[in-house]
This record gives sequence, structure tokens and C-alpha cells, in this order.
Amino acid sequence: MGTDWRKVILSDERQFLFGEIYEVKDELVNFPEGEFTPRDFHSVRYVVITQHCNSNLNKHIWTLNAAPLSSKVKYKRDTDLEIMPAEGNYINRKSLIRLGSSQPFLKVDLAGPVGKLTEMQMKQLAALQLKLTGL
Repeated sequence: MGTDWRKVILSDERQFLFGEIYEVKDELVNFPEGEFTPRDFHSVRYVVITQHCNSNLNKHIWTLNAAPLSSKVKYKRDTDLEIMPAEGNYINRKSLIRLGSSQPFLKVDLAGPVGKLTEMQMKQLAALQLKLTGL
């Protein structure tokens, strides 16, 4: 009986918490407008964990949802949250959490956490999520 490498590779013991910031290979991030306009690829892109559920804590669930960060604030949309650098959030300039581009990632593809949103930024993110649901 051989080793099932998929389980070894995809199992992740870490707990992923709402508002934590991780690094991911930029090529794994999909921006819908990328179908029509070219974009600059970086070696890594930061993403913010956007879901609050227990799946983030379960090593047998391989994916979670996160939203990419972008420093192109001039393209802000109503689905984006603008955040400023703050102690602990690892952001070095004004950025957008592109909530409209939230997507699933394999947990094993995320490096970190490298930072965490401030308490106020997490409240603003949660409020925007609620607003976008129509509540």
C-alpha cells in the first residue's frame, strides 16, 4: 500500500483566521478584468482571509476564500475596501482589498500569515461583506 501523496501535500495543520494576510504566487490570483486588459504579474501577491467559518480550522478542508490586495487605488470600486498601513498589517502603502475578486485558494499555497488587519479594518471588511449581500 503506497502513500496517498495528495493527502500529504494538501493537508494543512494551520488555522486561518478572518483578516489574516498571506502571500500567494501572483499567477494563482484571478482578476476577472485580466481577461480583457493586461496586468503586471509580481512574484507574490498578498491576500486577506475573508471567511469566518470553521472550515478555516479544519485540516481536511483544503480550500478557503481570500481577497487579493492591490495598490492601484485609483481603480477603486464599490466592492473594494481601501486600507492604510497600520502596525501589524504588513501593508506598506494605501491598498485595496478587492472583495469583488475573492476566490478560493488551496491552503497549502498560502505562505504566512505575514500580517493581520487591524480590528477596525476587520470591522470595515465585515461591514462591506454585509452591505454587498444586500443586508
